[in-house]
Amino acid sequence: MNTYRPRTIDAELSRALQASGAVVINGARATGKTESARQLAASELRLDSGDPRAVLAREQPSSALPGATPRLLDEWQLSPGLWNETRRAVDDRRTPGQFILTGSAAPDDDPLRHSGAGRFRQVLMRTMSFFETGHSTGAVSLRKLFEQTSGDDNFPGNFSESAIDFHEVITRIVTGGWPGWFEMEEHDARSQIRSYIDDIVQYDFPSVAGPRRDPRRFAAFLGAYAGLVSQPASFAAIARRMEESASVSSGGLGAAQLHDLAVRVHLIEDQPAWAPKLRSRTPSIQTPARHLLDPSLAASLLSASSDRLLSEPETLGFLFESQVVHDLRVYAQSIHARGVFHYRDMKARDEFDAIVEADDGTWLGIEVKLGEASVDAAAANLLRVAAKVVRAPTALIVITPTGIAHRRKDGVFVIPLTVLGP
Repeated sequence: MNTYRPRTIDAELSRALQASGAVVINGARATGKTESARQLAASELRLDSGDPRAVLAREQPSSALPGATPRLLDEWQLSPGLWNETRRAVDDRRTPGQFILTGSAAPDDDPLRHSGAGRFRQVLMRTMSFFETGHSTGAVSLRKLFEQTSGDDNFPGNFSESAIDFHEVITRIVTGGWPGWFEMEEHDARSQIRSYIDDIVQYDFPSVAGPRRDPRRFAAFLGAYAGLVSQPASFAAIARRMEESASVSSGGLGAAQLHDLAVRVHLIEDQPAWAPKLRSRTPSIQTPARHLLDPSLAASLLSASSDRLLSEPETLGFLFESQVVHDLRVYAQSIHARGVFHYRDMKARDEFDAIVEADDGTWLGIEVKLGEASVDAAAANLLRVAAKVVRAPTALIVITPTGIAHRRKDGVFVIPLTVLGP
């Protein structure tokens, strides 16, 4: 019986295979890359297995290529020479949809490895959004929000109501969007996530950093990152947090280098600063806001259960904002938006928690709030800051955990994350 749960990325993968000779699915371990690829693949070879064919392929990469197409080559980075062999096969066959490559860690730079330009389509897979795990109804579409016109109060999804309560939202943040774990009880999911972090630190980190690197420093780095989630923190601030919270210095590896290694294993995905044309002369902060792959990682590193987060609303607010950014990225990717950004001026008076910008330059300004009591102030802030931007927004939105989607008299949308979808 096929128990595959559809992913937002599925349509993008299908289109990519129709246009490119090979598709590369990047992403961290346990995000569901292999299962999504299997929905499209006609044959497969898992390079991380003990199968004799996999053992041979790690020594002779070309032996991995024969098979029905699209052919899935899972964890291809374990046989780095496979990249060039695949590229040659794509050139020789001159037919789209030949290979699907998945990888959970970027291999070392190799001057002999071809870029793959024109042959490979790169696709990023994240953990599951609220919509994908069934914690959001998806009644309000991000795509449709880009199509709104001024004064149109009857937007699709207007008056849609959350199907889950506030505590369920917090539990979902703690358990995460991991395909194999999100339906577990909270205690079991938290144990699984803790084990996941330990495995990355003990095994994946040495494989990309080198066996002589101390995994404890990487663990301290991740802990410091969790404490600064959703904030535009400098590498110096991260290093200070490492020393304060874990009494560990970055040692031979600075915070910037540890950051790069975490990127290579897809454990972090920062939120870049936005560069709007503002009438204000106050310079903006260019440091990215810090985010881990999934907010549940930050919760785990902070030893935060759902009950503890209920008693620490400030920490909960940062984790909820990180969840919103995560889900916006999933939805933005599905509509080919340019990305999800943040904006904050140097005096911290003007800010947007998130900006989703389309390829044509249109944009949505977003504030994230935990409760209805903060919506009025958030809406006022959105309108005030948006008035300083030369390019007017398509929509201004306050995202809350639960509630009823609606458009206020001032034109600002209030949309619960639990009704938002692609």
